[in-house]
Amino acid sequence: MSIVKPMYIYPMNYVFQEIKNVKTNSTYGYEALIRPENGMDTRSYINARIAMGGTHQIELDSFFNATKTFADLRIPGYLFINSFPNESFTGEESLAYIENCGKEILARVVVEIVEYPFCDQAAWFTKQRFMLKHDMMCALDAFGEGLNTDVNSVLFYGPDIVKVSRAIIHEFTESPERTEYVKALIGMLKDRDVKVLAEGIENVVEYEMLKEYGIDLAQGYYIGMPGIPDPPPFIEDGDTRKYTDY
Repeated sequence: MSIVKPMYIYPMNYVFQEIKNVKTNSTYGYEALIRPENGMDTRSYINARIAMGGTHQIELDSFFNATKTFADLRIPGYLFINSFPNESFTGEESLAYIENCGKEILARVVVEIVEYPFCDQAAWFTKQRFMLKHDMMCALDAFGEGLNTDVNSVLFYGPDIVKVSRAIIHEFTESPERTEYVKALIGMLKDRDVKVLAEGIENVVEYEMLKEYGIDLAQGYYIGMPGIPDPPPFIEDGDTRKYTDY
């Protein structure tokens, strides 16, 4: 069966930021982060591309480029890829994605639903079917911002992981009111049986307090700076990577 390729995939550079399992103190995975070649900041680059041609091509570019780079570099753990809530692959694009990236890596992809520009229920249901078929997980990005402001977004997407926004986490220890809010928010999410990931952790005080409040996963400059991780060791009789989380 011949597979019709999707439209031209525009090359995009990626770095990867570590996500830590706080309970095992091990690497859970990495988030793929765009780094435009022209030096433009990421959000301005994405907004400019949306203005020129919409979100669908960026969705394609993101998944094809990030997954291939991740696989080529033999990066361990899960791969978190940002995904628009109004986009999904066509059937032909889905087949091409599988062919280009390989079925074995799909179960390591976490589709991270971003908080903009708008939600399209039909697109989400199409995306969800593809994810379920290939054992892919769903994460809700930037919880507390944009479309992902409240618990309704958790109820709608039914994510495996909820990423509490950096806007909420940043310097939350400086105010007793914010500290109590973060504690209550984490408790509410834990009650809904999801993994809670705290974004934007920048120091040991924030990290230790969030651990005490029950977060499962952690991300931020304190955990690891964006970059290209070292490849895992490889010996003649096989890959020595040890994954404890999947």
